[in-house]
Amino acid sequence: MTEPWKLTLSEGLGQISEGNLTAEDWTRSLFERVDACEGKVHAWAAQDREGALSTAQKIDSGRSRGEKQSPLSGAPLGIKDIINVKGLPCEANSPILRGNVPDEDAFCISRLREAGAIILGKTITTQFATGDPSETRNPWNLAHSPGGSSSGSAASVATGMTPAALGSQTGGSILRPSAYCGVIGFKPSYGLVSRTGVVEVSWSLDHIGTITRSARDAALLLPHLAGADPADETTRGFEISDFEFFAPSKPRKAHYPREGVRKYAPAEVCEWIERGVNRLSESGVDVEDIDFPLDFQELHDTHRMIMAVEGAAFHEKMFSEHAEKYRPVIRALVENGLKTGAMEYARGLRRRGRLRSDLDEMMGGCDILILPSFQEPPALAEESTGSAFFNEPATQTGLPAVTLPLGRGDNQTPFGIQFVGRRWKDTDLLAAAGWCEAELGWSPEIAEP
Repeated sequence: MTEPWKLTLSEGLGQISEGNLTAEDWTRSLFERVDACEGKVHAWAAQDREGALSTAQKIDSGRSRGEKQSPLSGAPLGIKDIINVKGLPCEANSPILRGNVPDEDAFCISRLREAGAIILGKTITTQFATGDPSETRNPWNLAHSPGGSSSGSAASVATGMTPAALGSQTGGSILRPSAYCGVIGFKPSYGLVSRTGVVEVSWSLDHIGTITRSARDAALLLPHLAGADPADETTRGFEISDFEFFAPSKPRKAHYPREGVRKYAPAEVCEWIERGVNRLSESGVDVEDIDFPLDFQELHDTHRMIMAVEGAAFHEKMFSEHAEKYRPVIRALVENGLKTGAMEYARGLRRRGRLRSDLDEMMGGCDILILPSFQEPPALAEESTGSAFFNEPATQTGLPAVTLPLGRGDNQTPFGIQFVGRRWKDTDLLAAAGWCEAELGWSPEIAEP
């Protein structure tokens, strides 16, 4: 039998259901993998070995007694360290929050626990989930960045330390690290997943999503994350039946803003993405070159301004008391937000509203929009976590997006391709991703750091 830590989430749950694996054995195997990799990769902010093993033993005991099992019974997960997990530190990689231990789970964590998930621990984030590099390293090349801000979540999944992890995205913080680490990142439609109990970056841009090693795993987790939360007015509820069936499905029509991408992406990134576009075309997908509704640079400037203002609104009091404890990127973000005027913010919101309408209209004519998963390959780890430039269209407008691995470049760091889907059609997007995994081989490998 395959070593349990190598199993994807769906494979592991299938083995448990068939009686070939226990939740405890799977959990122990994952912690053994953590012991083998963590000293090089630095993906974990905190581990809960005792709690995870205790939960696994209870699940196994209930199964042996014939008790009805929850959909995710035995599913091990890593949780980004801006999401509250009862009894575990939530410090957002900041000395200001050192020692902060929540006494309640975030809404999304409570839903996962109800479904039977096992929390392995907290994964490292960049400070306050913005752009300053974290301790985590890219497991394919330890000299390079794993991306941010969901650094630890992406690296832990890429190395097999956990089959799945939660991340968050305000610019490109799920998609870019997933692409840098060669795994599958999925950002749901804005409003599907509650942010209650999550350290805020920008209230109108923040999303909670997943990092996995298969599209099926992202689809498996979605119904247990999505749902209306009275404490988060942006959430929209769906019935479980909307999500419970997953079957890979070939996308029929795709749009690709070739000239816009070429204008702002380096030649190496363009070459990889166009190689992916050509594979889709050769496989019978109708790929049409289009003009993007807004210049990507204007979109980026608007995005950063909105993020800065809303970030400053959240950080204002802490920043006034502890400015010296903020790292350079988050410090600049807050400072820019504090000095941005109300009129500029209002005009930015109007531009976003127009872009959202334009993209909804454009997406009505295709199944997926194709974009790079990142603007440039991973920099050296100490220099940068990368740019969210091509992730911001989906984030700013709240459309669902997924990144798939295309392969690895000269320095062994992965390249990815991003698909943006239609609003609320998250499972259609994941079905297209699943087809590409199966038919084109765009599936993750496990890194050996």
